Amino acid sequence: MIPEPGAGGGADERRRHPIDVNQIVRRVAARVEQEFRQGQIVKSFGEFLEDLYEHPRRHVRNAAQYIVDMLEYLGREPAPPTAGDVRWRYKVFDLPAADGRGRVHGQERAQAELVKYLRHFADKGRVDKLLMLHGPNGSGKSTTVECLIRGLEVYSRTPEGALYTFNWVFSDALERDRLGFGETSVARRTDTYAYLEPEEISARIPCELRDNPIFLLPEQERARVLREAFAYAGLAGTEPPTHALAGELCPKCREIYDTLLTVYQGDWNRVVQHVQVERFFISKRYRQGAITIEPQRNVDATARPLNPEARHQIPTVLRNTSLLEPVGDLIDANRGIVVYSDFFKRPLEAHKYLLTTIEQNTVSLPGLMAYLDVAMLATANEKNLCLFKRDPDFSSFKARFELIKVPYLLSFSQEEKIYREQLEAIGREKHVAPHTGFVTALWAVLTRLRRPRAKNYPGAVGNLVGRLSPLEKAYLYDRRRAPEQFTEQERRELLAHYDRIRSEYDDHEEEFEGILDAAYEGRRGASPREMLTLLADVAAYPEFPCLSPLAVFKGLRELVKDVSVYDFLRITPQAGYNDCPRFIDDVENEYLRLVEEEIQDAMELVPAEEYNRLFDDYFVHVRAFVRGEKVPHRQTGALERPDEELMRRVEETIGIRDEPSEFRRNLVTRIAAHSIENPGKRIEMRELFADLFKQLKAGFYRARDKQIDRTLHDFLRYQTEEWSLLDPPRQRRVEHMVERMTGSMGYCLACAKEAVAFVLKRRLA
Repeated sequence: MIPEPGAGGGADERRRHPIDVNQIVRRVAARVEQEFRQGQIVKSFGEFLEDLYEHPRRHVRNAAQYIVDMLEYLGREPAPPTAGDVRWRYKVFDLPAADGRGRVHGQERAQAELVKYLRHFADKGRVDKLLMLHGPNGSGKSTTVECLIRGLEVYSRTPEGALYTFNWVFSDALERDRLGFGETSVARRTDTYAYLEPEEISARIPCELRDNPIFLLPEQERARVLREAFAYAGLAGTEPPTHALAGELCPKCREIYDTLLTVYQGDWNRVVQHVQVERFFISKRYRQGAITIEPQRNVDATARPLNPEARHQIPTVLRNTSLLEPVGDLIDANRGIVVYSDFFKRPLEAHKYLLTTIEQNTVSLPGLMAYLDVAMLATANEKNLCLFKRDPDFSSFKARFELIKVPYLLSFSQEEKIYREQLEAIGREKHVAPHTGFVTALWAVLTRLRRPRAKNYPGAVGNLVGRLSPLEKAYLYDRRRAPEQFTEQERRELLAHYDRIRSEYDDHEEEFEGILDAAYEGRRGASPREMLTLLADVAAYPEFPCLSPLAVFKGLRELVKDVSVYDFLRITPQAGYNDCPRFIDDVENEYLRLVEEEIQDAMELVPAEEYNRLFDDYFVHVRAFVRGEKVPHRQTGALERPDEELMRRVEETIGIRDEPSEFRRNLVTRIAAHSIENPGKRIEMRELFADLFKQLKAGFYRARDKQIDRTLHDFLRYQTEEWSLLDPPRQRRVEHMVERMTGSMGYCLACAKEAVAFVLKRRLA
């Protein structure tokens, strides 16, 4: 073990534990060599052909197919219920290789659209559209493409994701040996130059476009080889993709190939002896197959003569040829992905070349035409896109774009995850109280919701959606939970139209501040970036010992005064929607409800078994009532009619609005529907009817209001001078409550007292 710098022991300690640098070097060298050989970094062309016959699909993929294979390799899982009709969420957007840091939360719809187009390009065999992710600032567009790039980097280092290009290798020493003018004691392979020692190489010329080595096979022979390879690998009948059959070498490599073929009088075997097949890895840092072009960058690609300083190293056979090497962002991105960041912040003239490049997969450079195999993506701010739609050139560009909307999230549980990393960082300096992320996320989502229009829905459904408050709509989107005041039939009807409600404003446009702008839901509202800034600011409030929901509420009340800074605050409220100051009160009430439930649980004034048993008994009697059956008595076992008094007592506590017999039938119908949708799964009544269970539990505690108020006052006396005035039973009750709240519930004593004081103040108001 190497001691740390400055560690104790001095010279005597170092003499007792000498550092064997040579051993370290040997160990590192052995490891690097092992990884190099296992990764098959360098091959001869013949060895490449052997691998082609073993794994033909790996070597005939275009850029789109490669991305699709990466998505499948990293895996997918069922999308959350908040994703609506989207079935899958691809794990690449969770960045498993980075332990989730920088992941995309939500946005399954946008990701599904992105994957759909990539699959289409893969099936078609060419990328002929630019995929443009557009949305408001901070909605996750750049993060989405960064996840794709990171996934490609990880995949390219796996055996399944191996990518190969080639170099041209020349050796004056080997040529002299061939002619008998030189002698060497080194045993060389004469079938390939791929493994020459560095001192034996006189020139090594790479392919800047990273051409696929299969293009070294003449086109007619290539078709035969690929079909044989597919058959050998058990894929007989599968036709190799067109781009693999008809692709060509880049102009520079074609010039070298033709020159060598002429010099060797058609001996193709001697031509490919000069080929060194090399594996490459997708890397944004090292500009290999992953490039992001920022708005200030103007030159995407050009061509230049082969490096003049290296002209003397060019083999004699090529010195009379004109070799141009392409360079630039598009060249570096070839066989991978290129992303145009903030596309419309660049002058339109700088993008004119894309009209041809996107459609024909070519870019015209000085002296040559480069053929590209690259997936092209872009990100764009919604406001800039709307302005561009008014440009006369928009129609030309639109035919070459596929627009993918990336709005702000409409699920507060997904939104809360965005803040988690920052809250964890703040928590290292200042305690973060429970529900801080929740109240921030709920308020942000409320600012983004749009008022449903009854006229956009058929029949009675229009009336139902028209009655939705912003808070109810937020819970509908996040948990597919219909409002409690709706009847059971109304709830089912509303949930049946969930996807239609989610897509009501998908293609909507409205005038905003004199400009015709997109008006889809999630287009406007508080952005995650603004909320993260708010959390950082309120964490510095000195009057709050913890970063708590009450600190957030204070920060929000200051934020909504800055109407000139935040454009979403300038939207006229309609029927409660877009009323951002009012949303603070709504979220505060939700926080009150959550804290009251936690305080009740911490008090344990009512044994949980009491309301659990009553809830379970209620459903036994309801089911028997609806079916016209009898139930066994708990003690005697004798069959009796369902207990009407028990059912009525529970229903009064819950506060049902329907006629009792109709309410009970609807409960049994829900149970039956759940059984059909989840065959073989045990029904957990407290999960299926969580809303009713909470109402029943709340009813138990309403009967103990005075005792609760007294305990809350006692809690605030804890560790104060007044604590000794309490009798031992009251002290024990508070101590038990403190233990519960500062244990599994996540409070510290300071924010627990803050929460209790907040609840007590609201109860006494």
